[in-house]
Amino acid sequence: MTTLAQHGYLVLADISGYTPYLAGVELDHAHEILTDLLDTIVREFRSLLNVVKLEGDAVFAYAPESGVPRGETLLELIECTYIAFHDRISSSHRHTTCVCRACQAMPALDLKFLLARQTDGMITL
Repeated sequence: MTTLAQHGYLVLADISGYTPYLAGVELDHAHEILTDLLDTIVREFRSLLNVVKLEGDAVFAYAPESGVPRGETLLELIECTYIAFHDRISSSHRHTTCVCRACQAMPALDLKFLLARQTDGMITL
């Protein structure tokens, strides 16, 4: 078996506050909200990244170094993803007529990112 070293970027987007959010809300609507927010993240990521896995409230993706013309491009993608995430929460919250705790607590959710660059067998965070 031949192993080929690849250089590139690893990106993890994780919805902050989701575990405590789940503990105090109705699960039916919470599941729909999570699905919608994860879809928003994936849609933004796919413009530059390869989505590998959705795990709970997180999205894991990567991009080969050759697919990222400059490092700032990833930072711009993260910023756009963050804005799209909060725009989606704001829009959903504004347009809902539901008074359940899951729908009313949406604005408490946030999004955090981990970005790593892999070169020469090393990962830089």
